[in-house]
Amino acid sequence: MKKKNLIAICASALLIAAAVTACGGSTSETTAQAETEAEAADGEAGEAEAEGGEEAAADTIKVTFIATDTGLGDRSFNDSTWEGVQRAHDELGVEISIIEPDSVADMGTAIMTAVQSGSDLILGFGGSWADPLSEYCDRFPDVYFGGLNCNVTADNLQMAKTADHQGSFLAGALAATMTKTGTVACLGGQDADNINRFITGFEEGVKYVNPDVTVLKSYVGSYSDPALGKEYSLQLMNEGADIIFHIAGGTGEGLFEAARENENLYAIGVDSDQDYIAEGKVLTSVVKNCGNIAYEMIESVLNGTFETGDKVYDLENGGVSLTDMTYTKDLIGEDTIAMLDDLRQQIIDGEIVVTDLFEQ
Repeated sequence: MKKKNLIAICASALLIAAAVTACGGSTSETTAQAETEAEAADGEAGEAEAEGGEEAAADTIKVTFIATDTGLGDRSFNDSTWEGVQRAHDELGVEISIIEPDSVADMGTAIMTAVQSGSDLILGFGGSWADPLSEYCDRFPDVYFGGLNCNVTADNLQMAKTADHQGSFLAGALAATMTKTGTVACLGGQDADNINRFITGFEEGVKYVNPDVTVLKSYVGSYSDPALGKEYSLQLMNEGADIIFHIAGGTGEGLFEAARENENLYAIGVDSDQDYIAEGKVLTSVVKNCGNIAYEMIESVLNGTFETGDKVYDLENGGVSLTDMTYTKDLIGEDTIAMLDDLRQQIIDGEIVVTDLFEQ
């Protein structure tokens, strides 16, 4: 566990803000000067602490959540994460703020803004955070960072690794049981490991239950294009798929629209409980409980128990799950739900091992 000086953090942030405002040089020059002054402030604060004894823990901290470029309103993990941050504000009394970058290219600027505002903890969840976290965690060692599902390590970074492949296995098992055509599909936002991790688990779940079921897959190339999501979904349906699992962020809204308009097409949601979006047409959703993850990270910084490195959230500890299938229980049936519960326990017990692309 990395022990930090919250007074030093605030001093560093104020000096950075002053440097950015006052300097007229280039961005790189301004940043370098700010960081030099921040390091000096940290050293002075450390000396003061050594002379006066260890400071008592702060009553509160400031947390900044930086959303992905899809922003709030995605009805997915941005919304789920922000719910957990807001809950920490209500229950723990922490100060919170949110930044919604326009693009991935703006993430570094967003981190700088959060640091300048005096943030003690910066949360950036999602695969697109790998490069920004790699760079800025090292540049600001006296700020805590929380990430999700990136292969990045730093002395001030906790990386939550959600076992999305496990939840996706269960979704695949459900799809294999429910399909009438013998063909199901996956709709990915991009052809990337963080997406294929879901798809691989889904395929293994399908084949575990019924090796004869065909699994189609298609990549839209966007996480924010519902119209294209609908187009690709209809194409997959025309190729025979009657159940489509999307891993495509806001693009998946197009799948839900296609399912509403076509009697024999069903959807599986992702990241948060999306069953309500098309009641009775979303069989289930593969949930990663980002709100709980964010809350735990915030609480650990506040309590001084923050630990760096990877922390796994899986089926066993409730980090991932299927939904309660509120609108589809009768359609799915008790026997299938019991089968899914049994498969879940077999995964927890290690009797079924689902491939994790992050470990390949």
